[in-house]
Amino acid sequence: MDDTEGLSNENVSGLSFGEDQYPNMNVADIIAQRFDDEEQKFFLALDHEVERILAFYLEREHEATERLSTLVEQLLELAEHRREFKAKTKKIPGGQLGLQRILSKVPRGLDSDEMNRLKLSTQNRQPQKPNEVSSSDEDDGDKRRAEVMEHIQNLHISELRSASPALSTQVHDPVEYKAARKKLRKAVIENYRALEILNNYRILNRNGFTKILKKFDKAMQSQVMHKYYDERVACTPIVQSPAVPKMLEALEEIFTGYFEHGDRKRARDVLREGAPQTLIGHATSHYSSAYRTGVFMGIALCLTIEGLRYAMQDRVQAVMPQWQQLLVVYAMEFLPALFALLFGLNLIAWQRVRINSVFIFELDAGNALEPWQYFELPALLLLLLSICFYLTFSTALNSPAISPTAWPIVWLVALVLIICNPLPIMHKSSRFWFLRTLARVANGGTLTSVEFRDFFVGDELNSLAYSFMNLWVMGCEYQNDWTMPSHCSTSASWWVPVLGALPAFLRFLQCFRRYYDSHRMVRIHLVNAAKYASSVLNVFFYFHYRHHGSQGSTAFALWILFASINSVFTSSWDLIMDWNLLQSNAHYPLLRSHLAFDDVWPMYYVAMVTNVFIRFIWVIYLFGGPASLPLRSFLAALLEMLRRWQWNFIRLENEHLGNADSFKIIRDLPLPYPVKRKPRNDEDDEEEDTRSFILGSIRGLDKKNQRMQSTIDTLESTKQDLEYARRRQRLETAV
Repeated sequence: MDDTEGLSNENVSGLSFGEDQYPNMNVADIIAQRFDDEEQKFFLALDHEVERILAFYLEREHEATERLSTLVEQLLELAEHRREFKAKTKKIPGGQLGLQRILSKVPRGLDSDEMNRLKLSTQNRQPQKPNEVSSSDEDDGDKRRAEVMEHIQNLHISELRSASPALSTQVHDPVEYKAARKKLRKAVIENYRALEILNNYRILNRNGFTKILKKFDKAMQSQVMHKYYDERVACTPIVQSPAVPKMLEALEEIFTGYFEHGDRKRARDVLREGAPQTLIGHATSHYSSAYRTGVFMGIALCLTIEGLRYAMQDRVQAVMPQWQQLLVVYAMEFLPALFALLFGLNLIAWQRVRINSVFIFELDAGNALEPWQYFELPALLLLLLSICFYLTFSTALNSPAISPTAWPIVWLVALVLIICNPLPIMHKSSRFWFLRTLARVANGGTLTSVEFRDFFVGDELNSLAYSFMNLWVMGCEYQNDWTMPSHCSTSASWWVPVLGALPAFLRFLQCFRRYYDSHRMVRIHLVNAAKYASSVLNVFFYFHYRHHGSQGSTAFALWILFASINSVFTSSWDLIMDWNLLQSNAHYPLLRSHLAFDDVWPMYYVAMVTNVFIRFIWVIYLFGGPASLPLRSFLAALLEMLRRWQWNFIRLENEHLGNADSFKIIRDLPLPYPVKRKPRNDEDDEEEDTRSFILGSIRGLDKKNQRMQSTIDTLESTKQDLEYARRRQRLETAV
């Protein structure tokens, strides 16, 4: 922040260059007398931009002040909570409790007191008797935190509610102190990053006006720059307001005093870590990761082709009667591995068009993987799978020491060991983020609230239903030593539709949780739940039809009915809700007003057609005999996985555009204590009048409002024509 401020001040100080040609004239008179009608349009457009940017900045600054006020109130509650925590608990002598000692407490009756005692023991503390003396009196933290609040008061941040400690009427649970402290620590970091972005916005626009005016002076051989800037920019809050720098300083003081025990350097490092990547991660070349990915993929491709060649040989099939079941099991393992690899292409495309996937998925900006770093792990898994596949069929004729049927389970064990490896290698933070997300998806919103990453990953799992179904087939084959293929088909047990419908059922639960969290106001979540209910019914009715040997007109009719309902429901939801297409007022017919992938806009139409086509891919089950059913099932599953990969591009684009339209740049983190709303009083009305006066003064700088609006409309139309011409030129060049 300090370096940027210095650069900005240097630029602003450079305004007073040359002699003042207009010593006794204001900028309005200069524009009217010295420039013709066409040149005055430039200043009309500039006035409009000043007003628009100022209105936006004042609104964001007010929101930032409100957030800081709420944080201060929460921190005062945290200080009171900490005093209760220290007063009612004491440290356990002898250091940390061992795991066995903690677990020894569990068999006793777990009433509320015992549960609290167990939770405190994990924090190396235990309840303190009322007559014992607390050590909190000797704690210097209270003094440090009081100094922080005094410093914030001395900053005199406008609109900030009083930071003076007030008597808390809330009774805090000492056991929950650590959780409350953790939540507020994250909230301070997120608010600091939001203020960094707002401060950069202020500096960027301030310097932008300077450069625009300098270019105009150079082109027109005039020196109106310093006059215009001094009268219409320098006096605005974009330049004059010290609120954002003061709030940044306040948050640094808070983080130092409350969370870093007075270590200011460490507090600054933590707050500023990843701040440049908060909006968009910078593309960085990772040559070693790209090289390893290429090597892994090349070897995997060769081994897969060679393994298929062995599998199709008659003599191999003669000594391996279970070769068809093995191919089905390997297909089950291949689809998720390939899907994970293709997701890296999603990451590359999102980064190219500056879609903020790091923020949307709530990744740690300091540790978020670049696409080429991400590719390395899926490529390694595909390499291991291809090795297992090759060894399964290439060693069948040689009486190997390891049974060919053992290799599929070897890959699954390797997968679990790699993903769950606790060592700080192979991007541990990203792997554990993925495991936490899977755990959140697995509870279906029953234990945690549902965030974007939860239902996004839940939708990804819906397109891997083929792999979930065949988990039972794999387990059945191992249970029967691969000797009873007729007993282990996908139509043999009701476990197959249960596993196949599990991802849709979890999304069904998530929709109800989102409806509950919206205070039962957003009923669209119920419609979404009905969509996933149709998916569950489709799976079960298809199994019912297959389970009876594809006989019976009633079972067939029910399956066709629910399959059609599900396909129409899901494809319509994809286009209208998930992709937000089919808008009547779009620049391109049936698309939307804003497109991130506007350079390849025809691909949206391709995606719409292929998405609907693959949603109806179940019709291939109506043709062919039982012998070709495994191949048809795999092809349908492969196409569904590719459809979801295509869906990812536009779904995240739509989410990013929604965040941009609502100016959402920080996560909505839960706060540990009830938020006290600011009552509206006369001072608020005066502040609102002040902001209105500032905006009114800007509007009154030029009396030609009608003409200005017409000019702006002309400029916007010209801009659109230029963009359209550029697109036409790029398309013609490509052709």
